[in-house]
This record gives sequence, structure tokens and C-alpha cells, in this order.
Amino acid sequence: MPITSDPAEINILLVDDEEDVVEIVSHFLQQEGFTIHKAFDGEEALTKATSDIDLIVLDIMLPGLDGYEVCKRLRSRVETETIPIIFLSAKIEEEDQVKGLMVGGDAYLTKPVSPQVILAHVKAILRRSGVEESRTLQVNDLTIFEDEYRASLDGKDLGLTLTEFELLRYLCRHPRKAFTRQQLLETIWKDAMMVTERTVDAHIKNLREKLGSFAQHIQTVRGVGYRFVQEEVAEA
Repeated sequence: MPITSDPAEINILLVDDEEDVVEIVSHFLQQEGFTIHKAFDGEEALTKATSDIDLIVLDIMLPGLDGYEVCKRLRSRVETETIPIIFLSAKIEEEDQVKGLMVGGDAYLTKPVSPQVILAHVKAILRRSGVEESRTLQVNDLTIFEDEYRASLDGKDLGLTLTEFELLRYLCRHPRKAFTRQQLLETIWKDAMMVTERTVDAHIKNLREKLGSFAQHIQTVRGVGYRFVQEEVAEA
């Protein structure tokens, strides 16, 4: 069974001809639980901008149609006229920013800009537009309540510590991807000092004990670390 979120997933379209920018921003937003779609020129953006998209991050200097024109065309279509648009551009002049807002942009960010700033604007605009972020993950019989920092299995609360919760949520958010212990340390513990890779193993062990038979979904990847798989593991 696939991972599902409640309310519905937030779909964000990233439009930029610089692939490295798209990949960096995409990776950061995906870690926050957003579903990312990508386009690398104006025509592709118009094709991929459907009514299923909740927000667009749009570059201006694109091959073919520029971002201004893309925005104007999106605003002229019934199915896309209300989609929030954040301009992300290297054009820093005041007149460029004014033009971006005048053609229908909801915000204008100038490059270089940190992913954290982009995320802050994304969240703010989604709140204003009435679109709420995904706050509940459902994986088979496991429910992760992100706002409440708790998880339940078959309706029974698991009693997870904060670190166990963060580990479980992170692994579930990235199914099938193998993470090294160091990657998990940097993500979950961040700037914590004197934390070793053995700490990851200890927390995974405790988490597995609380998950019971569901722990089969957290697999050890030899020589690497851990990953979460959605499929049931057949018993020998």
C-alpha cells in the first residue's frame, strides 16, 4: 500500500532552466513532504501547470517563453488562474520585481537565496491561499501525526520519544532510499555534539521494539545503514 497523506499531498511545480537550482530546491522541499514536479522551459511549464498543482516556483529567464509570459498565460486560464506563483530570479532590479508582481506573481525572490527562505515563502503563501500542508502520514496500519509528534499502529499509540518519532517520519517520507548512519545523524540530530553512529543503531533498535512486527519495514542495509520499505516482508 502506498504512503498517503491527509489532507491531500501538496504539489509544487519548479520551473528553472538551471538544473542544479531545480535539484537543490527540489531536494529541500521534498524533505518537507511536498510532491515536486519539474519543468525546464516555459512551454513545458505551461504543459505541466494543471489544476492539480498547488503552487509554482517560476524563474524569469527561461528558454523560449520567459517567466513573465508564462505567468500571464497561466493567469488567463481558468484552471490555473488562482495557482500561487513565486518568482525566483537573478533579475534584481526593482522594476523587474514590480513587473513580476504586476503580471500576477504572489512573491518575488532574487537569486541567490537559501532553500530555507524559499520554504518560508512557500508555507506562508500556502497558508494565505487556504492550502494546508500534509500533516498526517498513513502507511498501511501506521499513522504518523506530524503536528502532534506521535504515531499509532492499529490505532494504538506507540509512545515514541521525539528522536524515535523523527527517525520514523524521515524514513517513511523517503521509502526505499537507503541512508547511511552519518546521513541520519546529520538530519535528525543536526548539530548535536558527541553523538556517534552507534546512537543511530540504539534508537533504531528501540524503535523496532515498539513497532513489533511492523519493524520488518525498517531494513538494515549492510555496509550502509537503514531504509524503509512499504512492502510486507515474507517470512522464511
